[in-house]
Amino acid sequence: MSRIGKSLLAFLYIISALLLGGCGLRDQAREAEELLVVQTLGCDTRRGVVRVSLASAAGGGADGSPARLTGEGPSITVAIERIRAGADEETLFCAHIGHLLVGEQTAREGLALCLDYVCRSGELRLSVPLYVLRGAEAREAVLSVGDESFGVCDALDSVDADLRGRSDGRCFTAAEILRDLERQGGALVCAVRLQSSAERPAAAEAAPQTLLADGYAVLREGRLCGFLDREEAAAVGLIEGLSGLCEVTVSDQAGLPATLTLTGGSCALEPDFDEQGRLASLGFAVEAEAQLSELAAEDTEPDYLRRMLERALAERVRGVLRLSQRLDCDFLGLGARLERQEPRAMHAQERPFAALWPELPLRVSVTARLAGAGGLEIEP
Repeated sequence: MSRIGKSLLAFLYIISALLLGGCGLRDQAREAEELLVVQTLGCDTRRGVVRVSLASAAGGGADGSPARLTGEGPSITVAIERIRAGADEETLFCAHIGHLLVGEQTAREGLALCLDYVCRSGELRLSVPLYVLRGAEAREAVLSVGDESFGVCDALDSVDADLRGRSDGRCFTAAEILRDLERQGGALVCAVRLQSSAERPAAAEAAPQTLLADGYAVLREGRLCGFLDREEAAAVGLIEGLSGLCEVTVSDQAGLPATLTLTGGSCALEPDFDEQGRLASLGFAVEAEAQLSELAAEDTEPDYLRRMLERALAERVRGVLRLSQRLDCDFLGLGARLERQEPRAMHAQERPFAALWPELPLRVSVTARLAGAGGLEIEP
């Protein structure tokens, strides 16, 4: 073949490739429009049946509203495949799931099913945050939260954004929960609850449902064994030294309410060993920083408020620690902290920390520094 003939043949190959590639692009664009991007997966179990609920964010449905789909099966995988088969010719895309919501009763029976699915699924990431819905099934939240302009995905996004700047709650990923269960036998999970939205459309008879952060769910060996409310979650933040804002209401010397905002805090562990080197007690030296926010009376004594703040925080910290001991569950990871702080002494213990913890005597002290709106610090 001549040089001209070879050049012409190469040119025809290029034109053919471009034309075929263009058709492929058009097909891909058409398929992309048919994708339903799932961003929230809800899971409930009842009498051996798995009930899966899927939702997209606002704009995901055909009419622009959040898509909400449900299905049942003997496993999460089968339930999703049944939903996929009846999804009105839309292709479910689950690789961008950003929230895993579990109903309270399902969490009490155990989260092994959900966590195993996250580990084995080729679509979900271990970085997906997990939430436990207090007092309801996940299916209820997926179907009832929001309206045409927002849904359960948007509500959980708001929960996550709200907690990022606070110390009375946080979202834990599946990887973090699995790690804590493996290392310390217990874990904390962000708890949420259903509530009527503060905003109600003019034409609506009732305000739509939304989700709000509601402290922590406590897991022991993978099963829900209790809850910590928002106030107790603030104590967890102090014990773990989390930064972020948190409101605390106390009473002044006249019995009127005063709102203080925690702006920081830390907690030092102070173990006490006896003459034989055995762990005899454990102290918690908490330091808190707060700012005056709202006062009902102008003549309130700041020093009195500081003492009331210290008393309130000490009681909350004791409450969290007592619950941890009563549940025989070190969900705060105190054993690991002590091993890092006192490696030789803890290594020499006859019994592991987990065996000592339920009956270990505790000491709690709180020191607070209080500042007014103008930054004037009030020393203890």
